[in-house]
Amino acid sequence: MPDSKITALASTGTGTDPANDPLVIVDVSDTSMAASGTTKKVTLNNLLACSPTATLASATITGDLTVDTNTLYVSSSADKVGIGTTSLSNEKLTVAGNISANAWLGRSNISAPAGDCSIFRSADNTLGFGIASSTAMTLNATGLGVGVSPTNKLNLATSSGSCIAGMTNGTNSCRYAIDSTGPYIYSLTGGAQSLRVLAPTGSTVFTIDGSGNVGISVTPSAWGSGTKALEFANGSVISFAGYIGTVGTANSYYNGTNFIFKTAAPAARYDQDNGAHKWFRSTNVTPAADGTITFDQAMTLDASGNLLVGLATAGTTAAKTIQIANGTAPTANVTGGQLYVEAGALKYRGSSGTVTTIANA
Repeated sequence: MPDSKITALASTGTGTDPANDPLVIVDVSDTSMAASGTTKKVTLNNLLACSPTATLASATITGDLTVDTNTLYVSSSADKVGIGTTSLSNEKLTVAGNISANAWLGRSNISAPAGDCSIFRSADNTLGFGIASSTAMTLNATGLGVGVSPTNKLNLATSSGSCIAGMTNGTNSCRYAIDSTGPYIYSLTGGAQSLRVLAPTGSTVFTIDGSGNVGISVTPSAWGSGTKALEFANGSVISFAGYIGTVGTANSYYNGTNFIFKTAAPAARYDQDNGAHKWFRSTNVTPAADGTITFDQAMTLDASGNLLVGLATAGTTAAKTIQIANGTAPTANVTGGQLYVEAGALKYRGSSGTVTTIANA
């Protein structure tokens, strides 16, 4: 703005260009103005305040407010606000572009949420999510906690019945939950509780029903309450990666060194070993729970096709034979007959008790 010169206290505005000098005044306390014609100039900011910043106590705008084209747009008719855009959505606030904030979103600097829903800062570097005046989720540098303050990357509340996730389509639903007894997973299929594992195609490949029965590519049948079953679909095969291993045990487990009794009762074991099938029985006179098992190889079908009863190894060059160890002669009759070896002789006891020696020792 060019200077406005007043000489010898001329009238305000005399000799000025209103287009450039909207207002010119004379400082009467400056006596040098009358003598020297000193220039004095007042800008609009000087009129609004005593500094270069304009300050308004309050203001009311009845129409639309537009700041810097579309930096801020307030629509009086739609009762909405736009930041970075004048094209407003159906929501109260429309923001075009990213939001960067060094402050807090929602309520800040409070120790607990307030109201129906809020995002708040509960402590330094901690973000809280509140529902109905309680903290539902906490996010901090440690991790995310749902219903609990995080101590790992993800923590979930462990109170009884706390649900981790749930889905439903009306008939079938699944639930991943933590109960008072620990975590559990189940699904409801037509109202029946079960756990199912699905293939990528959506077909069920593994099912555990509510009674504890397991089905592989088949739904377990309705077994009696005292029976726990493992069922396979037609054409299924049990295969082991190695060629040596214990296939199954009864009333026993392997602790890394020995087989151990689970309860004070006899135990049994079945192995597959280099093409041979081996059946074992415990020989402990008084089985004890948690005691070490002594197994006896009761029967073997070796890789050469020899069936061994009471023997572990077949005779040299034997193939496809039946070999029987010396046993104890039976003293009771059975329907049918009994074939056994006594002192090296092969004998047969008929149903009437008659003993016939088939081959001497």
